Amino acid sequence: MAKILLVDDEESIRFTLSAFLRRDGHVVVTAASLDEALHALDPANGGPPDLVITDIILRGENGLDFARTVRERCPFVPVILLTGRPSVESAVRAVAEGAEQYLTKPVDKEQMLQAARTALRHKALDDERRALVIERETLRVHLEAVFQAVPDVLVTVTPDLRIQRMNLAARELPGGARDARQAGGRRFDEALGLFAPLFRPVLDETLGARRASRRRRVSAQLTDGREQVFEIEAAPLVGAGGEFLGALLVARDVTRLAGLEEALGQRTGMNQIIGRSAPMSELFHLLDELAQTDTTVLITGESGTGKELVAEALHRGGPRALGPLVKVNCSALSEHLLESELFGHVRGAFTGAVRDRVGRFQLAHGGTIFLDEIGDVSSAVQLKLLRVLQEREFERVGDTRTVKVDVRVIAATNRPLADLVRSGRLREDLYYRLRVVELHLPALRDRRSDIPLLVDHFVEQFNIHFHRRVAGVTPVALQALMAHSWPGNVRELRHALEHGFILSRGDVIDVDALPPEVRAAVGMAATAAPVLRSIACDTDLPQQGAGLPWAGGRALDRAGDRIGDGGMEHGLARPPQGTWPTGASSYGQGARAPAVGGGADHSGIYPDGTPVHLAEGVRGREAAFLEPPVSGGPASLPTPAMPAGPAGSGYGGQVDEAPAPYGAEAGRRLRLTPELLSDALRRAGNNKARAARLLGISRQTVYRKLVEFGLADGADGGPDGGPDGGPDGEPDDAPGVSANEADAAGS
Repeated sequence: MAKILLVDDEESIRFTLSAFLRRDGHVVVTAASLDEALHALDPANGGPPDLVITDIILRGENGLDFARTVRERCPFVPVILLTGRPSVESAVRAVAEGAEQYLTKPVDKEQMLQAARTALRHKALDDERRALVIERETLRVHLEAVFQAVPDVLVTVTPDLRIQRMNLAARELPGGARDARQAGGRRFDEALGLFAPLFRPVLDETLGARRASRRRRVSAQLTDGREQVFEIEAAPLVGAGGEFLGALLVARDVTRLAGLEEALGQRTGMNQIIGRSAPMSELFHLLDELAQTDTTVLITGESGTGKELVAEALHRGGPRALGPLVKVNCSALSEHLLESELFGHVRGAFTGAVRDRVGRFQLAHGGTIFLDEIGDVSSAVQLKLLRVLQEREFERVGDTRTVKVDVRVIAATNRPLADLVRSGRLREDLYYRLRVVELHLPALRDRRSDIPLLVDHFVEQFNIHFHRRVAGVTPVALQALMAHSWPGNVRELRHALEHGFILSRGDVIDVDALPPEVRAAVGMAATAAPVLRSIACDTDLPQQGAGLPWAGGRALDRAGDRIGDGGMEHGLARPPQGTWPTGASSYGQGARAPAVGGGADHSGIYPDGTPVHLAEGVRGREAAFLEPPVSGGPASLPTPAMPAGPAGSGYGGQVDEAPAPYGAEAGRRLRLTPELLSDALRRAGNNKARAARLLGISRQTVYRKLVEFGLADGADGGPDGGPDGGPDGEPDDAPGVSANEADAAGS
C-alpha cells in the first residue's frame, strides 16, 4: 500500500482518479492548488508521499514548477505529470524535471493505474538499492574501524604478494610503511621491512596451498637491541564466487608472554621447536644467546630431532634475518658436484659446464649457509671448507679469482664427528673450526614429557591439513606414544600421528589407529609393569559405579556371570601360577609385581573394570573413593594402597593382575586369596551367589575356590553355614556354566 499525492484544480478529476487509486489499494491525499500540495509535503503531515500525480496547468500556477520542488525536497519520490494541452515544449521540460510519466487527458483508468504501478515499482527497487548501499557503507565503516582497532598486526595481500590493506599496528612496525596510502599496492617485502622475512614463510604457505597455515612463533632483534616475539598465522581470502583473492596475515605480539614463560621455565617452543623439558629449556636459552652472534655452530643429534629447525631459528632470530638462508645437504651430492654446488664454477671448468654458475656460499652472502650431514664430505671439499671458515674466501671451480663472502656457517650431523676424526675421515682442524659451539639435540626418548606438547602441535597442523576437527588422542593412545622408543624421533612421531589421522574416523585418535610398532610398544610396556587394582564389595561402593549399576537382583547376577564366565572382558590376562613377569618399564625404571597376598596393601578393580583406590586408614562404608587412573595408564605411576582391616570391616586379601596387550579383545583375570574369598562370603551372609557378584566372578568359580583353598567346610562356619540360596531365593548353582568356563573366569 502506497501513499499518493494527487494535485488537480478540477474536482471531478480529483474524485475520479482518487477513486481508481483507492480501489487499487493505495492511500490518496488530494490537493486543489500548489499551496495545499506543498503543505502535504511537509514532514509534519505524515512524511513525503510515495508518488506525486499533478496537473501541469493549475489556475495560473505551473505543475512543472511543483515537480521541480518535489525533486528538491524529496529527490526519491517519482512524479507523474498530467496535461490537457500536450506540447513538445512541456514534454521536454517534464523530462528535464525528472518526471516518471507524461500523460494526456482524458486519462484512461487502466493507463492511470499502470503508470502508478510502474512508478511505485521503480521507487521500491530504488529504495532497496539505496538501503543496500547504505548498509554496505555502514558495514565497511564498522569493519574498517575494527580492522584498525585490533592490536594485532593485520595485513591483507594479493596472490602476487602486494599489499591490499594494513592496519595501524602493522604500520607501526619498525621499518614498515607508516602511511596507509603508501602501503597499498607495494610489495610485501618493502612494506613490512625488518619483519618481512619472518612473516613471509607463513604467507607463502597459505598462498601456495590456498589453505590456512599453522601458527608459529618467531622473534626478531630490533636495532635498539630489544627482541620482539610474534605468533603468526595466515588464512586465505575467498570472494563470494569462490575466487581466490589473496591472504590475511595475523601477527600477535607475545614478547611479554615469551619473557614470562622463559622466566618461569615454561617456554614451550621457538620456531616450531616444541618442548618444555629441561634439555629443551636449556636449548632455547642457548639459541637466544647464539642467534645474536656470527659464531659457527655445530648441531648434533639423531636423525629426526629437528636440526634444520634449529638452524632456521638461529638465522631468523639474529641480525642476519633479512639475509638469505641457504641449505645444502652434503650427503646428497658426489664430491665434484658438491664442490661445484658450494663454490660455483666457470664455463669450461669440466665437461658439461656450459656457463658460469654461482655457488651456494656466494648466494648466502649477507646471510647464513646451513651444511647438513657435514660428516659425509670428501677430504678435498674439507680443505676448501677450512679456508672458507678461516678466511671467508674461496675460488670457484676452474677459476683463479678469489671471492670473498660475508656468511655465517651452521653445520649439522647425526654422526659422531670425533670418531670420524680418530679414523682419519675428517680433518681435525676442520672439526674444531666447525665445533666452535656445539648444540646437541636430545632424542625424543630422552624428553618424553614433551610428547603431549608435540602431539597437540601436530594435531593442530593436521586439522588444518586434513580439514578435520580432531580433539586429540585417547589416554591409551597417549600412553602408547609415551611408551614407544621413537628411533626416528620427532619426525617419526609426526608420521605416526599422520597415520592416526588417516585411519581414525572419529574426533579422537585411538590406539588402534596408530602404526603397528607403536601398538607393539604398548604391549611390551604393559607386560613389563602390571597395573594394580582392587575389588570392592557392595557395602563400600557408591550407589552407581562407572559401568554396571550396583544393585541386587537376578539381572545383575546374570551380568556378573557374563563378566566372570567370559574371562573378565575388562581385564588383563594372568601369567602362569606363581610367576610374575619382571623387566624395565616404558620409562626405563624397573617394574616388579608384588607377591600374591604379601604385605598389608590392597588394590584391585570393580567387577565392571573401573579402577578404584581407597585412602589409607579408611574402613568399610566410610571409604573415600579417589579419582581412578586411566585404564592402562603408565606403569611407573604408583597405585595408592589401603591397609587390611579386621574381619568384617575391610579387605582380607589382595588381587593382582598380569599384563596383556591393549585392545577390546584383551582380558583381565583376578587372582583370589583365601582371605578375600572369606571376607566376601562373610559380607554376603555365606550366600555364594551374592559373594560371586561381589567378586565379579561366577558362582561355579566360588565353589571351586572353596575346595582349592581348603575352605570346603565353610568360611566362618563353612560355605554351608548359610542356606543354599539367598534370602531372595537365588540358587547357588550356576546352570549352564561349564568347568572350562569357570576356569576362564579367574584363578
